[in-house]
Amino acid sequence: MTCPNCGARYRLPAETAGRAARCKKCGEKFVVPAEKSLEDSVLDWLDEADTEREEAVSQPRVISMTKEEAETEEARKSRAGPIRIKSQ
Repeated sequence: MTCPNCGARYRLPAETAGRAARCKKCGEKFVVPAEKSLEDSVLDWLDEADTEREEAVSQPRVISMTKEEAETEEARKSRAGPIRIKSQ
């Protein structure tokens, strides 16, 4: 654990998790963070991944092109036929 005010480092027993502590160096009062279980850490990681994916999907990519470019692209697509494999 490090003091959020001055950065002093402490080794605290697990029983102090979630309780208030006072830094011996600067006197700042802070709450000792509770250690997460492995299961909670994995669940948090999965939630973050889902949120990132939702944000990526929910925001469409905007592509701008001129009318001429759009017409050229349409013409290119209409000329492109199915892929045929020549047999020998």
